[in-house]
Amino acid sequence: MSKVDQLADLLFIKFQKELPHADVKVSASRTNLSKKNIEQRLNRFYAEAREERKKHRLWVISWARVVLKLQQRLVLAGYPPEMVSKLLLAMMIFSSYNAN
Repeated sequence: MSKVDQLADLLFIKFQKELPHADVKVSASRTNLSKKNIEQRLNRFYAEAREERKKHRLWVISWARVVLKLQQRLVLAGYPPEMVSKLLLAMMIFSSYNAN
């Protein structure tokens, strides 16, 4: 498995922990997600993604490949494509900020 695939898988798992798909069984405490709570979880995910990018020293092209793989995984898992597109655009911007 390539470094890109491994990192995309890792980010997929981290994303699912922060914002599980509606079809996934979660505890009652995780089902009541307010807008503020969702923003906090997304910010935590973006920060983790940025740290992974820094740790693996990925530049723009490699990072774009990771994001594309992550997009494919999220859509296959049933997340709405329009939400995934917006999420990953924000992830590209947010994780690129001060990445190098």
